[in-house]
Amino acid sequence: MSELLEMSGLSAGDLQELIDYGALAPLHGAAASCVFTSHSLLTVRTASRLRQGLELEPHSLALAVALLGRIRELEAQLEQVRAQLPRSFR
Repeated sequence: MSELLEMSGLSAGDLQELIDYGALAPLHGAAASCVFTSHSLLTVRTASRLRQGLELEPHSLALAVALLGRIRELEAQLEQVRAQLPRSFR
């Protein structure tokens, strides 16, 4: 978790709030020994930019991060569906 804090630019409190609100999920571990995926770095850097740029409160920041993640998932699904369509429909 300390490495993620260093690379993210977020405070420990902000990072913990993202975890508490479910916007960031560790693979395993508790407290300072949490292990995260490499995708988590993208998430916390995005959160850091949102926090600084929009001055969001922690719960708003968690919601924004969760919604951006959902948008990425839906875009990936759309790409998969488009890839299955015949070229004439693309």
